[in-house]
Amino acid sequence: MKRREVFSNLGLGAFGVIALPAWANGWSGANIKKDNLGLSLDQNSLLEDLAETIIPETNTPGAKTLEIAKFIKTIMADIYSPEDRERFKVAISKVEDISKLLYGKTYNECSKPQKIHLLQGLDLSSDKDQKWFFNTTKRLSVQAYTSSEYFLTNIAKFEFAPGRYLGCVPVTQ
Repeated sequence: MKRREVFSNLGLGAFGVIALPAWANGWSGANIKKDNLGLSLDQNSLLEDLAETIIPETNTPGAKTLEIAKFIKTIMADIYSPEDRERFKVAISKVEDISKLLYGKTYNECSKPQKIHLLQGLDLSSDKDQKWFFNTTKRLSVQAYTSSEYFLTNIAKFEFAPGRYLGCVPVTQ
């Protein structure tokens, strides 16, 4: 190896050692944008209630406890196309309109049977955007629940590294 290459590599390595901590210290919760989807407070509340209707609180935690709405917003903002994000926002606004039309009150004010009835109507709707919205919300809610720490540790009994060595167990014939 030539002397110039050695000094060049040492210089780059020293620069990396100096620059990396400063760069990594710039990461903080304040720097991370909380809601990339851009939903209003009412739409956030509606999304939480929709997820809670899909996965209600019983003897196990529900969607609000497990913060499934945050998962839905993150996946929608990070993975779906801008057209689908806009489609999602328009559809969530229409849910409020449908609720006011059917029951004369907002979705949050509806009783549990009314909420279930409204969601069943979205599932059977001839409007493909409303049907897409319901199916996407339901699928992401179930995905969030089945990948939550609570579900994996308490229900699925997931072990990150299965298989044990039990060397102190007596051997019998």
